[in-house]
Amino acid sequence: MCRALLLLALTVILSLFKACVERYYPGEDQLKTGTLVINAHLTSLAGEQVIEISRSAGLTYPSFDPVSGCLAEVIREDGELRIFSESEPGYYMAFLDESFLKTGTSYMLHVSTPDGKEYESGFTKLRPVPAIDSLYYEVEHNSYASESDSTSGVHFFLDFTYDDEEYEYIRWDLTETYEIHNREDLNYYILDLDHWVKLMPDTSIYLVCYITNKLISIYSMSLSYLNIGHYIKKSLSFVPNNKLEQKLQHKYSLLVKQYSLGEEAFNYWNELKKNSQEQGSLFDRQPALLKSNIHNVNDETEVVLGFFSMAGMVEKRVFAIEPEGLDLSPYEDYCYAEPAMGTPVEFKVGRPYPIDPAPMYFATPLLSPDLPLVVVNYRCVDCREYKNSTHIPPDFW
Repeated sequence: MCRALLLLALTVILSLFKACVERYYPGEDQLKTGTLVINAHLTSLAGEQVIEISRSAGLTYPSFDPVSGCLAEVIREDGELRIFSESEPGYYMAFLDESFLKTGTSYMLHVSTPDGKEYESGFTKLRPVPAIDSLYYEVEHNSYASESDSTSGVHFFLDFTYDDEEYEYIRWDLTETYEIHNREDLNYYILDLDHWVKLMPDTSIYLVCYITNKLISIYSMSLSYLNIGHYIKKSLSFVPNNKLEQKLQHKYSLLVKQYSLGEEAFNYWNELKKNSQEQGSLFDRQPALLKSNIHNVNDETEVVLGFFSMAGMVEKRVFAIEPEGLDLSPYEDYCYAEPAMGTPVEFKVGRPYPIDPAPMYFATPLLSPDLPLVVVNYRCVDCREYKNSTHIPPDFW
């Protein structure tokens, strides 16, 4: 009897899982190039919006191979439509104004490819989105096995009120920007054949830069179990005080975009979240493991990847400027090329150095120019060499 009840419970649980967006495990005969990938995640925010159309190099490990010459259009349920024009290979852009983006109205995607095939999505509703009441951070000191095994940093939170049952499901995108400073107390040199060339700050050195990264973590929430009027405090990212990264040492900004989704889109993004946890990267395998809501109008058997969604969206930005309670003293030796962390390497002719590719850069302290030259990482001479870095301050800075 107990065994029968257990089997029944497992059957019910499995049937519930099937109600969600399913992972797609293609057969060997389907692991081929040329599979169409359409990604169209549009929002209620008026402005330029983009649809990406490409072909996969393989279902398991897709890559972006742009498809040009398509007709891409988004059609409102009353027949009003907007055509997306190709701005660069595989990227189709349109300006969606407020008169076209109507909350509570449904939209569909239609794409015609140069080979005469047509693809469509079903209609999806543009839902209202709650306002972000506040976005803020709290300084945290997290201890683990021992006091020495601890991490300090800032933890970001967001507050909003669930005051409309149309919200249903919420997702958040996070983008960080922070200021990084290289050492200003060094003379920098480059070895040009057999003589030293001093690098001048006004021509060769960039010591202050701004790095922007889109965080790969997916944050989402179902509101169906809450009562109307419920006030929600949502935990977002924790930023550790890592002196090598310098994220919190000068100025840090977090931009949060809050989306209101339907159930199908919510399940899609949750499956992406699972993939990123398993694969270590958000987009390593994402299209191949999820079924699309886009199909070939005349051939239901064709595999199509990607997804079409319409989401209500609001955004808010917060700054953390030298947060109190953290040790923000600089790590003086982070620029040195080191065989051992923090150990300056004195330059000797003919010695190999475990650093980045040529050219090789060197430095001496401004106040002690007679000290031996030491090897420094090239990123400390030109901070633009950091990934996603620029020396131009953002408009919001």
